[in-house]
Amino acid sequence: HAGQDILALVNAARARPRTCGRQAFGPAGPLTWNPLLGQAALAHSADMAQKHYFNHKQPDDSQPADRATAAGYRWVRVGENIASGQRSVEEAVASWLDSPGHCANIMNPTFTEMGAAYAINPQNHNRTPYWTQVFGTPR
Repeated sequence: HAGQDILALVNAARARPRTCGRQAFGPAGPLTWNPLLGQAALAHSADMAQKHYFNHKQPDDSQPADRATAAGYRWVRVGENIASGQRSVEEAVASWLDSPGHCANIMNPTFTEMGAAYAINPQNHNRTPYWTQVFGTPR
């Protein structure tokens, strides 16, 4: 359910004009949930949690577009936001909106679909959540 909650908060943010760093955005249309992008997001969050890293590039050198393709998503454009340590959906989305680059992904009107997820490694004593949001423009 976290992914759908992220989608709702992101669509609320996209409904209003916003400035991300120095870049101004008008309102953008709502994103729709794509389960393949959700799968790509969950896979990346789980990989980061399991292997204790925080990066868009995985240790095997795969990038966000590679993961979307591996999940079966046919895309024209893909973007990704990641976060770590936030304890709620609201905190994760707020941190993305406070970061110019992440905010720009959220407000980008060319993206029409999204998937999102988080994962926690139960063996990690502090149970750090790793969040991933994947945006797409389908082919």
